[in-house]
Amino acid sequence: MGEPDNALEVAPEWWRWATENLLRGVQESVVSEQLQAAGVSSAQAKELIAAIVRSPIFVAARPFARAARRHELLVRLQQRMAQAALDPTGIPRRSGVSAAELRDVFVAGNTPVILTDVVTRWPAFGRWTPAYLSEHFGDVTVDVTTGRESDPDYDMHAARHTESTPLRDFVARVEAARAETNDFYMVANNRVLERTRLGSLLNDVVLPDGYCATQRLLGSSALWLGPAGTVTPLHYDTSNILFGQVYGRKRYRMIAPFETSLFEGARAMYAGRDPERDPMDPVLVKDVVLEPGEALFIPVGWWHHVRALDVSISLGINSFPFPNNFDWYRPSNIA
Repeated sequence: MGEPDNALEVAPEWWRWATENLLRGVQESVVSEQLQAAGVSSAQAKELIAAIVRSPIFVAARPFARAARRHELLVRLQQRMAQAALDPTGIPRRSGVSAAELRDVFVAGNTPVILTDVVTRWPAFGRWTPAYLSEHFGDVTVDVTTGRESDPDYDMHAARHTESTPLRDFVARVEAARAETNDFYMVANNRVLERTRLGSLLNDVVLPDGYCATQRLLGSSALWLGPAGTVTPLHYDTSNILFGQVYGRKRYRMIAPFETSLFEGARAMYAGRDPERDPMDPVLVKDVVLEPGEALFIPVGWWHHVRALDVSISLGINSFPFPNNFDWYRPSNIA
């Protein structure tokens, strides 16, 4: 960059520090004062700052940094508005939500809601139990994840923990568990509804008019079955999801997408923090228990951590009759 000799004597970490702060909009005089407080001479600080701001790289980066700061302000404004407007303690429970209201209020508003009268109308509710699945589909071979407790990244490494077993044997293992365990679980990526005759279970799922594209229900639904104690780590999804709780209870810890601090330390779609063990302040966590017969609408981008409180059967659906693929939304992948 054609730096003066005095500036070249300054350690590289101070060059990086000064550049970052100048891009963040910190005044040159403030940066100079901080450099001098750290032992950089006045002449060195002046020359270093002048060299940075003249650099073609800095000139090119400045408009991008300015745009990023503006977006940060917008996110902070949305965060404050949402925290002021929404119930900070949980997710609202609603009945009688039409397809239009679901789309125009909760989908468009990126707002979670618990629907109390959707799953209760399914023939599946009251019919799907572990015993029922074992009796009617026990000979079906399903993929399940096992050995999860030996791997701290079990959800990211689901493929290496997958094994095939008759559903009858898996149900017997679930029912034999005498304590909570996260060691074995039939999770969404097993795709058993598409690959086996378990797909006929969707005949027991009848959604309100306009809630979903019926012709895509088979390819856009996922069955979950496991013992009490199964955990899905804190993560976000790239589509809106309607999560129906058919049997047992699950606890959801929900965090809005504007809590951008969660991107620090995140890998892929998984946060580097655990709301059950790590202090989350000042992040706002909405903690709710989904009861049997309730459905939770999880908007795209919302972080959620899930723990089964009982033996649990759940169905996730994302075949909404509107665009619902936001695979480009992967902010935690941005280096």
